[in-house]
Amino acid sequence: MRGFFKMPERCKKCNQDFRIEPEFYSSALWIGFPIVLIVFVPLLFFGLYLNENYEISLKVILPIFLILCFLLQIPIMRISRAILLHLTFKYFGGHKKG
Repeated sequence: MRGFFKMPERCKKCNQDFRIEPEFYSSALWIGFPIVLIVFVPLLFFGLYLNENYEISLKVILPIFLILCFLLQIPIMRISRAILLHLTFKYFGGHKKG
């Protein structure tokens, strides 16, 4: 599981150092939280819809959604780190500026 959390040390194209400062990526949690809400709030409503219309028990739906939550955490963390890097650095024509 450790390989999922590793980030490359440098960008292959522009040689940008990704080890900017200690705990830089902890601010990616603030970016990841809205992504989690965008993904899982509709899932919650979908689960309630399945319970109401098809009488599928919440005892079946909730464990499935919890497993899905754990499986999607790693991609969501990687996406939020990429968004944080994109918001922090500006790139023009393949070369880093500012």
